[in-house]
Amino acid sequence: MSGHHNLAQHVLDQVESLGGMTLRRFFGGWALCHTGRQVAMIMDALYVKIPPGDRPAWEAAGSRPFTYQAAGKTVTVRAYYSVPDDTLDDRDALTTLIRHTISKLPAQART
Repeated sequence: MSGHHNLAQHVLDQVESLGGMTLRRFFGGWALCHTGRQVAMIMDALYVKIPPGDRPAWEAAGSRPFTYQAAGKTVTVRAYYSVPDDTLDDRDALTTLIRHTISKLPAQART
């Protein structure tokens, strides 16, 4: 089990009031899913799925996109941005953030 499992379980516990939230293995970390659809991933930090139109605001707030190394290059995944560390321990703030993310998923993604 990855060392990120404790962080993933903490995130899941924080947003349990939303209902339908689960964790599943995702490459070297965990996917946070709502009714089977991925809304975030937990690797070294929590990265939330962000609609393209919301990216400038997240970047202005200091969030960073998820990156990883492949074939000696850095790959940037701009669909997922980090959340502020203090949000992880604020149940209401994290729940609001994840609820907002869920509401922004395309209709077919919310089924």
